Amino acid sequence: MISSLLLPLLMQSVTPYGSPIDPVLMPSKPRQEEPASSPPPNAKTATDIRFEQCVDQAADDPANGLLTANKWQIEGGGYLARNCLGFAYAGQEDWTKALAEFVKAAEGAQAAGDERTANFWSQAGNAAFAGGNEPVALQHFGAALEQDTLDGLLKGEVHLDMARVYVALNQYDEAKKQFALVHQLVPEDPLGWLLSATLARRMGDLVQAKSDIARAAKLVITDPAIALEAGNIAYEAGDVANARSNWEQAIKFDPESLPAKAATRYLAQLEASAEQ
Repeated sequence: MISSLLLPLLMQSVTPYGSPIDPVLMPSKPRQEEPASSPPPNAKTATDIRFEQCVDQAADDPANGLLTANKWQIEGGGYLARNCLGFAYAGQEDWTKALAEFVKAAEGAQAAGDERTANFWSQAGNAAFAGGNEPVALQHFGAALEQDTLDGLLKGEVHLDMARVYVALNQYDEAKKQFALVHQLVPEDPLGWLLSATLARRMGDLVQAKSDIARAAKLVITDPAIALEAGNIAYEAGDVANARSNWEQAIKFDPESLPAKAATRYLAQLEASAEQ
């Protein structure tokens, strides 16, 4: 579900209930991506297989992944071992070291003409953003796009990441441009519609916010993050009944999720207000 990829981001609100929870406009940990032109499994080299195994281990067990990646680096693993190191450091949330390794991996891949170069730059961008370095994140996402090798889905994900960076920088107009590209490239991506709805609400464009959240809800019917945002938009539009209904849906869809817990607070605040 979308909500499994999200964390809370509190923001100032025009509502009397303080700070409604937004879907986080922050990146997940760097994604393990493969370009569409990757060779079929039976054409993989021993190095390709070792790389995939290293990254899988780094993602599942960062401490041991770090040992494996360092051993491979000492043995001459080059930029692929560097990328694996990046995943291990990312798993430990050591974003400074993760960023350094992802950059070295991307530079090495670019020098070698590796088709994974754009993916590696994208991973560097995510590490920079997770570490709070938005300008560097934009630089690396830009480098990923400059390779001109990403297919529509992966290209859309990079634009989505760039939109998140611009939101963090409070450059909402630039973020809106990025979301337009996301919708063009991956119109079936519910996360893109959810986050653009959240941005539209922040910008006070409730008509656009309602339209975008409706698109997200059509794509994923039972996601608590979408229901929560639909409630937030309804409340800010003065439609308390629909706000209540959507927040109740968020709780029903996944009671233990962060959006559901936020919805529970909002409903309690509504009840307290009604009793006054």
